[in-house]
Amino acid sequence: MKTPLAILGSALALAGCQTYGAEPAPTTAVASAGEAPPHYVTAICGECHAVTDNAVSPNPQAPGFADIANSPGLTRATLVTFLSDAHNYPMQMDVDLVEEDIETIADYMMTLQSEDYVKRPG
Repeated sequence: MKTPLAILGSALALAGCQTYGAEPAPTTAVASAGEAPPHYVTAICGECHAVTDNAVSPNPQAPGFADIANSPGLTRATLVTFLSDAHNYPMQMDVDLVEEDIETIADYMMTLQSEDYVKRPG
């Protein structure tokens, strides 16, 4: 029993030692349909929102990304505008996003649009 715990403890300790360059690598890749969201999207947005298709938001008051992406009239431009203007955010969604992150999040969310999308009940 001690071996699995020791391995898990060692893995967690080593994960904390991972180093990064002074500047994060640019995120220029655009997600394609069915692709996993960028890690920081899951880490930041996923605390409240369902960030993948067919998932349930941890916070029932936070719409899922697929629900947002499939809102009538939503375009990439309107989504970028919303994400760029912190005054649009509800108080619970107090995040500061840089332009590059806004572009990446919008690109990812647009991959969740579907002509046959059906909003989950709830």
